[in-house]
Amino acid sequence: MSVFAALVALFREELALVTDGRWEDLAELDARRARLLAALPPTAPPEARDEIREALRLQALSATALREGLAETAAQLGRLGTGRTAAAGYAAGTGMAMSRPAFNGLG
Repeated sequence: MSVFAALVALFREELALVTDGRWEDLAELDARRARLLAALPPTAPPEARDEIREALRLQALSATALREGLAETAAQLGRLGTGRTAAAGYAAGTGMAMSRPAFNGLG
């Protein structure tokens, strides 16, 4: 298998991981990507053109899916902050203090 075909296979795997939300598996894949990229020749042979186009297409799809996943994660974090604010408001109405963790990453 050529290095270009191997990159296409890796980028297909990456797209599947991103689409499935398996973020923790991307680090290992990134290490393999670095090794493959280091093995690329200085100039691509003409016969690799179709594989390069497919690799670029898959990378664009992965980038879009990553942006969508990031936006969804940010929205979920925002909802967590809103829920905490609402709960604090309810607690204030009861006269009871709401316990607050020492650090929750949101401030």
